[in-house]
Amino acid sequence: MSKKSPVYAALLLAVVAGITIFAEEQGRDAIEINTRKIITEADGKRQTAEPKGLRSRVLFITKQGCERCETELNRLRASGGVFEKLQSTGWRIGDGPNNHIQIVDFENIPELMQLLKAKEFPTVACIVDGEIVRSFKDGCTTPLDVWTFGWLLKGENERPKSAISEAARVESTGNYRLRGNHWTVESDPNPSKETVLRHLRGIHGNSSAAYGAIENWSTEELRSLHDDIHEREGGGAVATYSGPAYSQPANRSLDAFSGNRKVMGR
Repeated sequence: MSKKSPVYAALLLAVVAGITIFAEEQGRDAIEINTRKIITEADGKRQTAEPKGLRSRVLFITKQGCERCETELNRLRASGGVFEKLQSTGWRIGDGPNNHIQIVDFENIPELMQLLKAKEFPTVACIVDGEIVRSFKDGCTTPLDVWTFGWLLKGENERPKSAISEAARVESTGNYRLRGNHWTVESDPNPSKETVLRHLRGIHGNSSAAYGAIENWSTEELRSLHDDIHEREGGGAVATYSGPAYSQPANRSLDAFSGNRKVMGR
């Protein structure tokens, strides 16, 4: 076939067109493949960069079916309550690890629970890089409030100190030295003598037994004994706030948070 013939020219044009279409399709496929690769790589980077949680956060640890957990959460979540006040200053509170306060079931953090050795719920602890650095346990301590959460997260005592206008005069029988800066008893900052006695004979029965007939002591002496038992046997880092002090404690070696904060106890 002559290269100058019309048929040859038509065939040549068809071949060129076919090659062009094939090249265009290959180019589109290459672009699509490369685009998918870029998207896949970008997704991988996003997944890699996805934060695993705040480096420092407070865990509010609950247990399914725990009535006390529900009661405490309702108190914290109430309108105008602790959580609302914290959120108004920028705190994030929720179930995820990117919250300043993460509400989590104990079954989801088995390793941390082994370290905490908590048997009662709710339990509250601050973790930094997965390590427990501070914890809170209700009992003799006051309920959780904005100051306690602030200390848990930052390790700083920002609670305003109450002014003391004059020393209080209290009853004493001479059985035990008086002290101030009291621990609360069963979350009560001003417990009755009966409450303190029941608490000492119950939870602190082993420690208080050595002091004999403490039933004859004054309320202030019983509270002073209660304070000393906590500070001798305390451990860990749990916050509490106590009322105005009558005098400074004789031993403040365990008082890590000034007159308004103390270490752990029940």
